[in-house]
Amino acid sequence: MPESAITTIGSWESADVTVAQVETALTDLRRHEQRAAVRTSVLTLVAVVGSDGEAVGARGIIHDLGARHPSRTLIIIADDVEPEGPNTTDASVWVHAIEREGRAVCFEEVVLRVRGKARHHLDSIVEPFALPDVPMVVWLPAGLPSPGDPLMQAANRVVVDSRAVAEAGGDVLARSATLAKRLPVADLSWMRLEQWRSMLTGLFEGALYRPFLEAVDRVEVAGNHGPRFLLGGWLLRRLSLPPARVDLRRADHVSVVIHAVSGGRKGTFTVIRQGAEREIQSRVDIEDGPQLEQTVMMRQQWPSLALASALTRVGHDEIYEEALAGARELRLAEGGE
Repeated sequence: MPESAITTIGSWESADVTVAQVETALTDLRRHEQRAAVRTSVLTLVAVVGSDGEAVGARGIIHDLGARHPSRTLIIIADDVEPEGPNTTDASVWVHAIEREGRAVCFEEVVLRVRGKARHHLDSIVEPFALPDVPMVVWLPAGLPSPGDPLMQAANRVVVDSRAVAEAGGDVLARSATLAKRLPVADLSWMRLEQWRSMLTGLFEGALYRPFLEAVDRVEVAGNHGPRFLLGGWLLRRLSLPPARVDLRRADHVSVVIHAVSGGRKGTFTVIRQGAEREIQSRVDIEDGPQLEQTVMMRQQWPSLALASALTRVGHDEIYEEALAGARELRLAEGGE
């Protein structure tokens, strides 16, 4: 969505403020909002970032998101430059309006830079801004919460991107699984694999191919750490395979090859992205039987569209949680933690 489509009704900023002062400023700005546009917030969105650069990126995505999911948004910059320094908070507040179906709709944006030990108690900071009767969704663009993070107690759902977490892969898998036991989790990395999963499932449609699904002998999955383990874990559980029959290897792009034997015939089912082209190729090879090939374009994964899709997901994603459990099983079989 173009930046020109957004109009700022009012703004306020100040250094070293209290939460009460920010609330008062937001209330004053809302008086202008009520005259200028309709407020239809569907959720309270809390984004937690660690730097100004991440905050800028999050703000851009949220602006694009405004027309689809008008919300009150808090972007919290957890400043760890002086982790033992005094607890201080700097704030910037905006009320924006955007045209939607012939009327002006508002969304509110609050950026808080939190310093000192208060960074570890963000629940007490965000709860006063929670809108009544709508969910609070916590979005972590480049991280996972630490065990026991009190902010998770205030959240109804959490959005993460396990691919973006710059930590050891095994730790990410374990922490993602632990988080998913506590809260409904939407993992953008898992959502990006949806097209792959759909294409793989489609290869086994029809009376000729379906018997091979019950006779899978071996699976090969390539890709970066998160995608290959998530896809591998999904296939492990869906196909009831032992870890020894799921081969994982590192690659720049995702590929999946499923080998099966049915009625004495070998079948190979492949979904692969080759090179930098945004194309996914699928292929079925049946011994002494048909060969089918198809090439489709990868779906555009604009950050705002991915986040919008994540925000519409309610409740636990049981298939994702099953894939995480399978991924963890594969990791342990490799000798990981």
